[in-house]
Amino acid sequence: MLSGTDAKRLVADGYDRIAEEYMGWRERSPKDYMVEHLDRVTKDLKEGARVLDLGCGSGVPYGAYLSERFDVTGVDISPGQLKLGRELDAGPSFLLADMASLPLKSGSCDAITALYSIIHVPREQHEELWADLHGLLQPGGRLFAVLGTTDWVGTESDWLVAGVDMYWSQFDNDTSCSMLENAGFSILTTELIPDPLGDGGVHLYVVARRT
Repeated sequence: MLSGTDAKRLVADGYDRIAEEYMGWRERSPKDYMVEHLDRVTKDLKEGARVLDLGCGSGVPYGAYLSERFDVTGVDISPGQLKLGRELDAGPSFLLADMASLPLKSGSCDAITALYSIIHVPREQHEELWADLHGLLQPGGRLFAVLGTTDWVGTESDWLVAGVDMYWSQFDNDTSCSMLENAGFSILTTELIPDPLGDGGVHLYVVARRT
């Protein structure tokens, strides 16, 4: 079973190879359900507030949406995704980095979003990751994360594009929520949302606040 650096390399290589296809997948997805949650996590922020988007991809469409009002930094482990995002110039600034070891200062963010991205981080790092994200937020800052719902680690072949492998590593709902609370977050809402393109999967949408 993959873990650590090997798993992250597989994720980065996979997203490099499907940069345009993945952007198209996100653009085809119904957007109302996601925009509603993005608005919920940013509703109290002033224009120009600092938002960190983890696993931003090309920044299209959601980083671009947030950039209409906020100072958005998109973080991704895939150079190919960020190259596409810079070419599109959709709004966010971009940082090539591993979200589990971000070179950012404590309290440097007013809000954090992580859409379908933490599910690619080896789960033995999740507990420390939540603590780090808690520290990056200003007191009262909000986090919106889209997580898996089952206890599972594995890979999938031919993901979106033939010949592309992808890696997932996730906990069940209760474990993820407990980790968030142990890191110092207060959970505001949780919802189970079916995959927008109808592949049968379900994700956990969590909005939490740094207390």
